[in-house]
Amino acid sequence: MPRSGGFDISPEFHIESYDAGHILGSSSLELTITENGKKSVVVFSGDVGRYDQPILNDPKTPGTKQIDLLLCESTYGDREHESGDPLQRLGDIVNRVVKRGGSIVIPAFAIGRTQTFMYYLRQLENLQRIPKVPVYVDSPMALSATDLYLKHKEDHDISFARDEQNGGDPLSVHEFHLARSVEESKHINDVKTPCIVISASGMATGGRVLHHLAHRLGDARNCVILGGFQAEGTRGRALQEGAKSLSLFGQTVPVLAEIVEMGQFSAHAGKSELLRWLTGLQVPPKQVYLTHGEPQAAQSLQQSITTNFKWPASVARYLDTVSIG
Repeated sequence: MPRSGGFDISPEFHIESYDAGHILGSSSLELTITENGKKSVVVFSGDVGRYDQPILNDPKTPGTKQIDLLLCESTYGDREHESGDPLQRLGDIVNRVVKRGGSIVIPAFAIGRTQTFMYYLRQLENLQRIPKVPVYVDSPMALSATDLYLKHKEDHDISFARDEQNGGDPLSVHEFHLARSVEESKHINDVKTPCIVISASGMATGGRVLHHLAHRLGDARNCVILGGFQAEGTRGRALQEGAKSLSLFGQTVPVLAEIVEMGQFSAHAGKSELLRWLTGLQVPPKQVYLTHGEPQAAQSLQQSITTNFKWPASVARYLDTVSIG
């Protein structure tokens, strides 16, 4: 989607697109509706990304001078991400697990989280802060997405662009193994020495990562890193909340592996980052509706918006109908 100049869907509908900084190509949209000579403007936040993160540019707030309706996400509307240096923390985990002879399984979203983990692992290797262990990316979609990340340089932030100019691939570690086929995926189970497996899906709801979890959760030497939002009712959320076992392929698998949550790797803006994005609006919205958040998160962000900005804000409800303009 173009990020400048906008485009017309029809004589009545005009779209402007702004970089949301969430994943490659993510956008916030400004929709201008013209009807009987009257203009109404609806802004869609989309998934708002994070500030000062590697690879992608920071989120950009739409600069329209009229907002009749704002639809804003609220995924992390009630909390902040963990503080601390993610590079240091990831390095500590890798060194700890490798020292005890274990492996690391990372359920990672194919677009965004996989590339961020690869970037940090490459940085740690270049700094000689972790040993060079085999890293398996077991997701055809993630591999295709990684190619797109490298292709679309217009979305790269200054630091990532500088890494590319200095030579090499910032998203490729020294022992990088691609698993596109089912057979290549199965062969990872034969690896008995320390390794890192990055595989979808990010919440362990399905996909190839389930096989890796079934194979490695029962070994206390191993580790599972949860690097993104884990929705209620998912296996990732169960691991996050301390589940002692998981049901996988009709069997009960004990959870003996170390489970580590790394909220720093989430691609969604934390509460203060959402408020920072909202602060960038040029005019107060006439009405705000909060979407894409569990009830507690949406209600918390609603309260912060009404308290900090004095804007009318509500949590969107299923099948609600509202008038614009």
